[in-house]
Amino acid sequence: MNKPISVEQPEQSKKRNPYTPWFVVIAFVAPVVAAYALFFLGITPPAFSNKGELLNPIIDVESFALTDDDNQSMSRDEITNHKWHMVYFAGASCDDACNQILYNMRQINIAVGKNANRLRRLLVHLEKPGQEFQALIAKEYPDAEHANANAATIAAALQEVGAEFRSNEVYIMDPLGNIMLRFTQDQPYKDLLHDLNKLFKVSQIG
Repeated sequence: MNKPISVEQPEQSKKRNPYTPWFVVIAFVAPVVAAYALFFLGITPPAFSNKGELLNPIIDVESFALTDDDNQSMSRDEITNHKWHMVYFAGASCDDACNQILYNMRQINIAVGKNANRLRRLLVHLEKPGQEFQALIAKEYPDAEHANANAATIAAALQEVGAEFRSNEVYIMDPLGNIMLRFTQDQPYKDLLHDLNKLFKVSQIG
């Protein structure tokens, strides 16, 4: 009766290369780091310069101390859901300027096309929204995400990076929870769309 043939593996195949996992990590992370460097350091052609104001340094969203409707602290993952976000700080009511911004944010979410599933809209309520505002959200912006915050906490976090807290501004947050860009209410919404498309192009995250 024939015995099974035992094949001895070469010595080098028995030993796993301890550096292999690090090569995999570097291969994944390097393009992301390079893309961010290109954007934040401005190493891009003039035609692709950013339109929004770069926050330097960027702000960790956890410094905003956001809470849910049960007044429970929200973690970075709960806030971002690993997506890009347009962030708007809202008061108890929504005037014409506020409504225009919310409308523009919704249109931008459509205009990014194939990247729409990478982008979300986050309304951070600094006060409990009134009935009219709640009705507006339910009717026109039902797919917006929500969180609550203290205005003084937001202002302090912005002050840490030398930025003043102003009303009716839109911020861009990346999937890692970094608040990196902001846009004034006087800027055309196409500026925000421009920068988002640029970020989607250079970033592999989210």
